[in-house]
Amino acid sequence: MEAIINMLVSMFDVLSNFLSNVPEWATAFTTALIGAVIGGRYTLKGVEKEAEINKKASERDSLELKLSVLKGIKGEITTLLSLYDVRMKEHIDDIGPGKILAIGFPVGDDNFTFYEQNAKEIAKLSDESRDGIINIYTYARSLIQSFKGNNELIKEVQEMNLLQCKYKDDVHLKTIINNHLECMIDYAQGIKLIDGETRQAISDGMLIIDKEIDRITSLLK
Repeated sequence: MEAIINMLVSMFDVLSNFLSNVPEWATAFTTALIGAVIGGRYTLKGVEKEAEINKKASERDSLELKLSVLKGIKGEITTLLSLYDVRMKEHIDDIGPGKILAIGFPVGDDNFTFYEQNAKEIAKLSDESRDGIINIYTYARSLIQSFKGNNELIKEVQEMNLLQCKYKDDVHLKTIINNHLECMIDYAQGIKLIDGETRQAISDGMLIIDKEIDRITSLLK
């Protein structure tokens, strides 16, 4: 495009010289035409420059948003893990073969607020970052479901123990209680296993998140 414009400018220069002796109105017309071409050339350059500036600004905004999401995810995971450890780590560590987890862990349905509210932005992260984050929350959700099942068993066993105080010789009730305790053993072993898998997913995922945070931070400098 610029080469074409330069060629046209040269042509108009020749034409201007050729028409130097023609009537004044023709000279004025030629001068105006040359001015229009030159003006258009610089207008085009200005538009291209503005487009480049806008593109760079858009790319920077995108990087800053990704950085914010990564830091938010890291903060949410760190906070939740800290709270979980305070309440449950000692009890989980004490689960041995054939043992139950008699301590309930209250969990709701909106445990991962930041993750759920930023799902669209997480999808735009690098493949490694996105997959690492999803892996963490997948294991965490599995752990939560196990706790919900164990919480329900604890509640049912407590209710049946109260009934047993009233019906001490009820063989059927004793059988039901024993069956529930067997289920609690399975849940406890599963919880301990998934707890370890979740911690590994968090450890691996955090390394990926930190690496991506460092990469984006360097690009923004």
